[in-house]
Amino acid sequence: MAEFFVVYIREAHAADSDWPMAVPDEQAILTPRSHEERTSVATKCCTKLDLKLPCLIDDMEDSTEKAYAAWPDRIFVVDEAGRIAVRAEPGPWGFADGVNAVARWLANRFPERAGEKQDAAEETKAPS
Repeated sequence: MAEFFVVYIREAHAADSDWPMAVPDEQAILTPRSHEERTSVATKCCTKLDLKLPCLIDDMEDSTEKAYAAWPDRIFVVDEAGRIAVRAEPGPWGFADGVNAVARWLANRFPERAGEKQDAAEETKAPS
């Protein structure tokens, strides 16, 4: 069995950050200062991206981000023994290769099910 989650970590492009990024006609996102604010921003993000995976939210100490060096985004597979089985390169430039690495890991780990969702990696596009 494999389970997949998105973990929302600290905001990469908050308007008050070192790498601000504004989206025309949208309200600027400021760095969340409380768990409630982070939850609100994460909910908007996951909804806007129409994510089908469960979305989890890192704590305000950024424990997940620090443990996995996950900023700004990254794909990991943690196996049933708690070991990292796939570690993609960080940032959007490593995302597509990470999806493909996960697909290969799944095919090797669960060969009896390899044909069921073969197109899943192909359906995932790298961010532009």
